Amino acid sequence: MENRNSQEWLVFGSKLPKAEIVYFCQIVIVYIIILTAIVNLSLNNGNSELWISLLCSAIGYALPSPSLNNGRTLPISEQPKL
Repeated sequence: MENRNSQEWLVFGSKLPKAEIVYFCQIVIVYIIILTAIVNLSLNNGNSELWISLLCSAIGYALPSPSLNNGRTLPISEQPKL
């Protein structure tokens, strides 16, 4: 029996990193929520405020957070002084 806190899980006969499996499961669930919210908003099923808030929350979770960093950093001596 494998260690319960193992960093790799056995999936379909191959060992995969635990973090990778958790990530893909979370993304699949978020996309299911987005699709369900869009369908229910299109069909006018239920409370539209509920579906809009779920849709906005799921999209906010799925999209990457914005960043101003362009990959380059200036040395401390060349950074603008405030």
